[in-house]
Amino acid sequence: MKQRRLNLSRKWLIFTVTATGTFMGTLDGGVVNIALPSMAGEFNAGIESIQSVVSVYLLAVTCFLPLFGKLSDMFSRKKMYLSGFLLFGIGSLLCSLAGSLPMMIVSRAVQGLGASAMMANTQAIIAKAFVGKDRGRALGGVGAVVALGSLAGPAVGGFLIQHWGWQSVFWVNIPVSLIGIWRGIQIIPRFKPKTKIRMDISGAAFFILSSLSFLYAMNEGSNKAWTSPVILGAFAAAGLFFLLFYYRERVSKTPFIGLDIFKIPAISYGYVVAVLGFMSIFTNAVLFPFYAAYILHIDPVQTGLLVLPFPVALAVSSTVSGVLSERYPARIITTAGLGFAFMGAVLFAFVGESPSFAYIVFAQVIFGCGSGTFQIPNNNTVISAAPKNKLGIVSSVNALARNAGMIMGIACSVAVYAAVQGHFEQAGLDSKNAFLRGYQAAMFLGAALAAAGGIISAKRA
Repeated sequence: MKQRRLNLSRKWLIFTVTATGTFMGTLDGGVVNIALPSMAGEFNAGIESIQSVVSVYLLAVTCFLPLFGKLSDMFSRKKMYLSGFLLFGIGSLLCSLAGSLPMMIVSRAVQGLGASAMMANTQAIIAKAFVGKDRGRALGGVGAVVALGSLAGPAVGGFLIQHWGWQSVFWVNIPVSLIGIWRGIQIIPRFKPKTKIRMDISGAAFFILSSLSFLYAMNEGSNKAWTSPVILGAFAAAGLFFLLFYYRERVSKTPFIGLDIFKIPAISYGYVVAVLGFMSIFTNAVLFPFYAAYILHIDPVQTGLLVLPFPVALAVSSTVSGVLSERYPARIITTAGLGFAFMGAVLFAFVGESPSFAYIVFAQVIFGCGSGTFQIPNNNTVISAAPKNKLGIVSSVNALARNAGMIMGIACSVAVYAAVQGHFEQAGLDSKNAFLRGYQAAMFLGAALAAAGGIISAKRA
């Protein structure tokens, strides 16, 4: 019994190290968003230029996830995770010292690579440390940490910037990174692979280039116009590199990902559900602040308070979902979560021009519950089905599906909003009602995506 208690204690110590990295990666997104106006003023950059500080980080995180997952399958997960922590800290230091926008963009790319290495291995480390029923609870804890990071980001960022300038949002990462590395060296087991694994370098390069081209096009499509030569060229490049990647996967003796993992229903269904679920949830991420400003005419502080119920509900429902996944089939909980997401999107679709704050808070809570409830059992299903020698790559592709869903959800919702809003303005509708029609169309898209994800989730075994 004493040995078992020690083992449980060690597991949760491992969790604290991975949770620290997850929290910092999530927090960083919120604090940097708050710092953008200050950076734009110092670097004399416009909104379109300064947004690169966010997009380059997101692209670096997303596109390199499978590479770091594969490397963790080949080498030590501990070394790969802690190397990510170190790279994240170095990138943060470089960001704080950046004296120009190009230097900041390069530094953010370095920081994004570090965050990618951590994210690619978080679920894999937890899956190794927690076996059986405890795994769902641990993954639920990760979901709660993500929510807390999102919740704390704007508040922490505003406080730091007000007192010490925008550089301080990066300073805070440095000591945390050093502490995380120090504790990780002591606590995280090596998790060294038992079998020797090789990697197809060409396949890895084609996959990264395909992902980078596609996600760049999705991220920049609304800014540069979807039919612009740059965006069309990026989509064409994504298609070409994907075909080359697929060919390498078929002929290589040491494929980068190994298409055989998609033959496992729990994994392939889980990836599709993850993409659709996160697309649905993020249809409201960018548009709601504009709705709050243009329709409700409220200030940023009030907008933040109206957004707050979402991460709170996400944190609570993630924990509850993790516990429930120990007792009930993941299919049921995931489907229920996407049902909540569907209801949340529909509630926002009918929000109108003069809703009560209580209505908006209720819609945010339902949407947040949907996000937290579907994620944890879906992740657990994917990770539990992974072959032991491919745990890292399966975990990282799962994270890729999540991040890609976020990017595509934002891009598609903005595109639908812009098309519908533009159509009604040209038809003579006033700007307020044209905005509402566009916003409603985007939220119906979110509902449709949640419904599609729920149907696919319900059909899996």
